[in-house]
Amino acid sequence: MPASPLALLLLAALGTIWGVTPAVGKLAVGDGIGPVGYALFYTAAAAAILAAISWVRREIPPADAAALGFYVGAGLLGSAVPGTLVFVTLQHLPAGVLAMVIPASPLLTFLLAAAAGLERATRRRAVGVVLALAGTTLALSPGAVLPAGGSVAWAALSGLIPACYAASNLFAVRFRPPAAPPLVLAAGTLAASVLWLVPAALAFGQARLPDADAATALALIQGMLQAAAYLIYFRLLTHQGGVFVSQVGYVIVLTGLFWGWVFFAEIPGALALPAAVLIFAGLALATRPARPAPA
Repeated sequence: MPASPLALLLLAALGTIWGVTPAVGKLAVGDGIGPVGYALFYTAAAAAILAAISWVRREIPPADAAALGFYVGAGLLGSAVPGTLVFVTLQHLPAGVLAMVIPASPLLTFLLAAAAGLERATRRRAVGVVLALAGTTLALSPGAVLPAGGSVAWAALSGLIPACYAASNLFAVRFRPPAAPPLVLAAGTLAASVLWLVPAALAFGQARLPDADAATALALIQGMLQAAAYLIYFRLLTHQGGVFVSQVGYVIVLTGLFWGWVFFAEIPGALALPAAVLIFAGLALATRPARPAPA
């Protein structure tokens, strides 16, 4: 079914929010708040916003064993771990790096799905994965979005972020409660993510209310953006499917590089353009649905 104009608009909004997330987080962490504490604070703000909306609309998340298991797994894989990694690695990397790394998520999703027998591995998709991952590797090399002398080790660690999102995508497809509306799924997932982040923040000594400063304001903004992003994500996943949602990678690359330039004057090197071309070409090949077999 062709995507509606509303679906395309929501996809663009989702990519723009996810594209600006690294820049906002880098500003906040640079202002003194700890990365784990920041992830906890903005996630709690997002969960509170969605819980309030759920209460007003009388859409209460189901609390059966299957639903609780989904919240716990999705909160860990899709929010707590990658969200913390984003703000830890941003202390050592330009914001534009993550704009080129996060779009690897749909490609890794396809690889995991093919390995699990959930997706049909075709030559076209395999070539797409190779091209896009080559583009991501090129993007992480000095002379692209990683400046000369940048930490290759931290850049490599950032590769765990799309891996978490890929695992989360498969988890959502496999265990998502089929009758639950997007608002309920988003609220439950973020609430569970908070429960994961509390012990992590305690372990790192960052489980405290932040001071009323610029970092706190940024965390609140991040929480509102996160709440909106999760609502959009689950709506698109429910009504359009995972293949359509995977196209958000195009938007993340463009908006992420743009926000890195706006906030930090980050200017990618000469290798960034061929890296982006490889990523776009790989996404186009790997995420396009396979043609149905002839009857």
